[in-house]
Amino acid sequence: MPFSKISERFKRMIPVVIKKTHYLFHSISTKVILVIIILVLPLNLSAMAANDMAIRTMVEQARLSAQNLADTNMTEIAGRMENTLSLLYYFLTEDSDLTKMKLQEEASYDYWSSKYRFFHNLKNMASMTDGGDGYFYYMKKIENLVVYGSSSDTGKASTRINELLMDQLEYGIQGGWHIYVMNTCQYLVLIINAGDVAYGGWINLDMARADLEKGLDYTDYGISFSEEEEAWDGKEIISVSTLKKGIWLNININRTEILGGISFYHKFLRVLFWAYLILIPVLYVFLHFLLLKPLSNVNHAHRQVQKGNQDFRIQKRANSVEYREAYQSFNQMADNLKSLKIENYEKEIAKQRMELRNLQLQIRPHFLLNTFNLVYTLAQRKDFDAIHNIIIYLSNYFRYIARSGKELELFPKELELIKGYMDMASIRYAGLIEFQYEFDPEIMLVRTPPLLLHNFMENAVKYGVRQGKILHVSFLGSYWEKVVTFSIADDGNGMDEKTLERNRKLLNEEVEPENPDSHIGLFNSLKRLKYFYGEEAGIEVSSEPGKRTCFQIRIPYNLEVDDETFDGQ
Repeated sequence: MPFSKISERFKRMIPVVIKKTHYLFHSISTKVILVIIILVLPLNLSAMAANDMAIRTMVEQARLSAQNLADTNMTEIAGRMENTLSLLYYFLTEDSDLTKMKLQEEASYDYWSSKYRFFHNLKNMASMTDGGDGYFYYMKKIENLVVYGSSSDTGKASTRINELLMDQLEYGIQGGWHIYVMNTCQYLVLIINAGDVAYGGWINLDMARADLEKGLDYTDYGISFSEEEEAWDGKEIISVSTLKKGIWLNININRTEILGGISFYHKFLRVLFWAYLILIPVLYVFLHFLLLKPLSNVNHAHRQVQKGNQDFRIQKRANSVEYREAYQSFNQMADNLKSLKIENYEKEIAKQRMELRNLQLQIRPHFLLNTFNLVYTLAQRKDFDAIHNIIIYLSNYFRYIARSGKELELFPKELELIKGYMDMASIRYAGLIEFQYEFDPEIMLVRTPPLLLHNFMENAVKYGVRQGKILHVSFLGSYWEKVVTFSIADDGNGMDEKTLERNRKLLNEEVEPENPDSHIGLFNSLKRLKYFYGEEAGIEVSSEPGKRTCFQIRIPYNLEVDDETFDGQ
């Protein structure tokens, strides 16, 4: 395909892409998704951060606890090693019996006597010293071993030490403290070669390990004594090491046991976080189906009516009660509009013009547009109660227009519709309108032309409301000496002198409307009043620019006579 054609196609696609992108970013589904992300995402991230911090704190506390325990135990073992060495050195240099034993060439009576006394002294001193678990002296000349152990396996220890010494003497004594495993038991053994005698002591590391385990409140751990530090690279292991006198104590604890259930909770939070991100497109599609699709059906139906397709009805099934009522209300409204249009064509020409102008004034397209735009705005805010009230008002409004078979209607029915309109206006201009009603009891028996008073109340709101100031609208009705007076006043924008003068001349029938769209409501109201009540009926207007506007509708009315003509209905 030539480059020029590709370029042209690309240029044609740009406006479409821009339009769809604009629609996407201004869609109620997108806004709801953004609100959810703004509200939920920080909470998820905060929860994960708090959980990570809690895990780090628990792990660090466990590590410090294990480190303190290891340091304490190794300090104790180091002290025992020092005491063992001191005791051995003391007997080697200060005990006369040991000196005699070293000089003996054979196991004579003097040797055995000295050995007996030496063993007794060693036992007494060892029992009073927090040193090794056992001590030994090996006389090389006569190959005799003197062993003392505080544990119950002294005999076995003697045998194991003798075997160890024989190996050391044969292959060379490895002096100092070293770890040996004898008969599956781990010992820390000190061997010192001093001429005619080899001596030393031992500490049972299995017993030391048992004491250490009492301080660990875990089940999955490892404790080892070694002459080298153990290295642990796994992230699931927490390890601590302590070095004393060339001996390492290594403790490792399973990280999962330390964390317990919080480890599973941490993994669950991460899975939930990613699932939340993955489900955002699904949520968008769901909201589009739940909110935007029904509203697009209403808007499409409204456009069809605007184009003159009076037979168009919404046939699609609603996905919620509120939208089902909206569909039904629209279809009923369209039916009523069509019925009213047919009925009005059948009336006499003069009355037809008068009534048709009034209906056109009320059922004007921008009135419906404003109402459905208000419904759309409330749907974006999910204020379904307000939408329900507006739909009920519209249903009552058109039902009142279409089904009122009388030329005059009882005032309470008109008042009910007016209150419904004021409730809708309060929703549209939230916080900007306040209403006041006050009527003499006799007013409730008066009959008025349908929607005549409604027009004045609607105009009071339409032309009086302004941003930054509360509009006060009062609706008063009085009956005195066979005259009904309705006063509709507001403290809104008022009228300039030219408009006020023009309206007064119109109400005095000195002039007629300049065109069908100019002052038609006021002119039509006056004509209807005179049609039903005669020339004594009238309308007065007073106004001050920026301060107030007041309309007074006067109706000659005899309750005792006029009410009887309607059979009390």
